[in-house]
Amino acid sequence: PVLVERHWYRPTKREGKDQQPASVGGTDIFSQASILGMYDPDRSQTVTYLGDIRAWGSLVEAMRAPLNIQKSLQGAGIRILTPTISSPTLADQLQSFIKAYPQAKWHSYEPVNRDNVLEGAKLAFGQPVETQYDLSKADVILSLDADFLYAGFPGFTRYVRDFAKRRNPDAGEMSRLYVVESTPSSTGAKAAHRLPVRAVEIESIVRALETMLGDDPDQTMCRDDQQKFLNAVAQDLKSHRGFSVIVAGDHQSPVVHAFVHRINQTLGNVGKTVFYTDAVDANPVNQTESLRDLVSDMRSGKVDLLVIMGGNPAYDAPADLGFADALKNTNIPLRVHLGLYQNETAELCQWHVNEAHYLEVWGDARAYDGTVSIVQPLIAPLYDGKSAYELIAMLSGQADTKGHEILQAYWKQQHSGADFEALWSKSPHDGWVEGTRFYPQQIAS
Repeated sequence: PVLVERHWYRPTKREGKDQQPASVGGTDIFSQASILGMYDPDRSQTVTYLGDIRAWGSLVEAMRAPLNIQKSLQGAGIRILTPTISSPTLADQLQSFIKAYPQAKWHSYEPVNRDNVLEGAKLAFGQPVETQYDLSKADVILSLDADFLYAGFPGFTRYVRDFAKRRNPDAGEMSRLYVVESTPSSTGAKAAHRLPVRAVEIESIVRALETMLGDDPDQTMCRDDQQKFLNAVAQDLKSHRGFSVIVAGDHQSPVVHAFVHRINQTLGNVGKTVFYTDAVDANPVNQTESLRDLVSDMRSGKVDLLVIMGGNPAYDAPADLGFADALKNTNIPLRVHLGLYQNETAELCQWHVNEAHYLEVWGDARAYDGTVSIVQPLIAPLYDGKSAYELIAMLSGQADTKGHEILQAYWKQQHSGADFEALWSKSPHDGWVEGTRFYPQQIAS
């Protein structure tokens, strides 16, 4: 959640919003740099078909017949590939489209994803959940290859503030941070005690830690230097049950994440410093497997219409999946790419739609804690680009519907009472929708 400053109707700077609990005024390097993307001279500026400039209406006309055919087939040949979606409005549009074409499939993929976090939650709880931490109440923190004090970790702006509060010697007892990591990190640099290990050793370390916290604390499972470190950590964790936190890095294996969930429960941290909520991702699937399934369908000739919304999987998908080769050499009659750039994926699609920058469109998105922020444009689209909302609306037969109408219609469905006008006046003003935060759930392992 951010507030963007502009001069002479041009966005120039963005900062976090102090009143928003998910960011508490913080921002990150990616947020700061993203504003430059709007002014990037390499941005795609037109709709194209096989490299030739076309009008938006030409794409609308080209899609009409294939969609009519797919209607009779219940969408059996339609595939939509998106990055991670946290927008409630866009998720609702996609789900409504799938209802209209029940045999169509929605795939998700990003090169840097949270598949291991998702699979670890499934191992521990049988369902995907989001994990949140209250570091302001944690006396002892153990990081297992998790750089939670750096940009990229969900909620890091809040965690930085909470961690800093407990590191003030004038404010009471300071928290202690133990870090086990394979690469020097911002979090490791702030550790009271740091143990460097290879990434593949993290799993044996977390197994040893669980054993030491259990019925057989004297069993030795690690090297002497690691065992000495773990003895101190285990003793400290035992002395601060309910007031400690263990965090695993996103790239660690699902088994490590499952062990961490179990240890946090064993220590009584769940409900005090560790909380579980619904997943922020609107399509919480294993993204690598989702892309693998899409490639399989492409090679099997099951795809007649492929819509790729953002990203560049032809460039950054794992090489062993062969996505680019399948996109290039299989006979998919209609391929559409929406993106800010004419990238490698756009080159392998017949149609490319120049995407509007997020500062040019209406929209919404969930923060790590589930709070929905309303995205407002600060400038009209520089190149008459289209948003993902407008592309899905076009696929649903509403080619002339604008993003503001789509967004307002969705939230009117959620608040159909007389208070909608008050909500709609307050939410864009404040920047977020009250009452949308995910609340902790009681989840049994």
